[in-house]
Amino acid sequence: MTDTVDGRDRPARGTGGPVTVDTVVAGGWLLTMNPQREMYRTGAVAIRDGVIVEVGQRTDLLTRYAPRRLIDAPDGVITPGLVNGHRHLLCCAKGAMPEGGQTLDALRRFIYPSFAALTEQDMYVHAQHAAAEMIRFGTTLFEEPGCNHLDAVLEALASSGIRARTGPWTWDQAGPAGAADLPDWLRMDAKAALRRLSDGVEQVRKFGHPRIRDAVTIEGVGTCSDELNRGAAELARDAESLFVVHKSTSEREVELELATFGHRPVEHMHEIGALNERTLLNHMTSLDDRDVRFVADAGARISQNPSSALKLAKGTTQTGKWPELLAAGVPMALGTDAENVSNHTDICRSMQLAALLPRDARRDPGAVTAEQAVEMATISGAAALWMDAETGSLERGKQADLVVFDTADFDWRPLHNPVANLVYGVTGHSVDTVLVGGDVLLDHKKLTRVDEDELREQVEQINRRVLREIGIDPTPRWPVR
Repeated sequence: MTDTVDGRDRPARGTGGPVTVDTVVAGGWLLTMNPQREMYRTGAVAIRDGVIVEVGQRTDLLTRYAPRRLIDAPDGVITPGLVNGHRHLLCCAKGAMPEGGQTLDALRRFIYPSFAALTEQDMYVHAQHAAAEMIRFGTTLFEEPGCNHLDAVLEALASSGIRARTGPWTWDQAGPAGAADLPDWLRMDAKAALRRLSDGVEQVRKFGHPRIRDAVTIEGVGTCSDELNRGAAELARDAESLFVVHKSTSEREVELELATFGHRPVEHMHEIGALNERTLLNHMTSLDDRDVRFVADAGARISQNPSSALKLAKGTTQTGKWPELLAAGVPMALGTDAENVSNHTDICRSMQLAALLPRDARRDPGAVTAEQAVEMATISGAAALWMDAETGSLERGKQADLVVFDTADFDWRPLHNPVANLVYGVTGHSVDTVLVGGDVLLDHKKLTRVDEDELREQVEQINRRVLREIGIDPTPRWPVR
């Protein structure tokens, strides 16, 4: 891979010379993810003012455009920027969560207390670190399902250059799972919670950063009342925002709602009017066929998070309905959840799991295709976040959010079909270059906006302090000498 920077002015189109643009990214294989799903064997993208001017054949674009910077990867694979549909910034210490807990136990014993212990400065550092890690692995857009200290988060995300949707962590602790073992943290009634959500939308919009959008974010998982669920859904629809909620996260959650309401979680959302086209349902590992119809009929969207589902034994292979949801046309993203659950933010690894787990569960090698997995990581993921008009594919007029993969390693070779390699064999460690809005945020595997070593050290210190405060000892089970 080579780089050429040329700041000289070039003649405009029609004067006989090439047209000046800011950047051309040229490579080998290029996946556009446009409506026709066109691919180029040798492709390139021309960029001006952060927007894609043209996508086409490498030789054609290099003849007709004169870039001030040429990012040239003749053997590379170029894709749209990847989308992470569920990535908490209220992060917990990676690898420190006690083993053996399922969803509700892990939340109340470890995750909620960890979240409650974070200060404003902690949140700034965590948001910077999370954004940096996602960018390093090719994510250019993510959805954050509720944070605290929103001001600090907005500043951190703006400095990172990533594209995001976010809002304030909100609950009223009045759902069917009860308030036992919940921390005395952000405790409020439904009316106060709805004010917090409305203020959050206004706060993000007032911040006014073009890459950061608002979301109406409530916890769910049995912690929110019907009044809060319904009000949040209405707020998101009226404000043309995104209503984000954790739902049907385990069979235990389903049992709680059946016992309390006589309905499964998705059906209950339908019954109370909390399911609409602005709803993003996270996890959704425990569904039946009626749930699929409720989601599809409402025009709702989903983020499935396969690695966290596996670690917390959610039953995604037994009670998940991923092929049925895809067949029903439900826009679906892939997410990695928080560090304590997935222990990574690599959407390439999520693609592999999303493609392979349903096949084994159904004994059907065509249950979810490699192509569908790439769609979930790009254009479908962007659609799930209501962002596909501006990102998720490489098309003229869209934001220049793209990834260049370095294929000079065993996991990419031999390279006959880049879709197959990307889904089945690649991790985010082969990401070489990342652009968001035309800005180079990862340059030959080096982040351009943060000191990686300093950031890692800061997060390490924060996590050790939080673990002491909540009484968790992350010592390995095996003897340490």
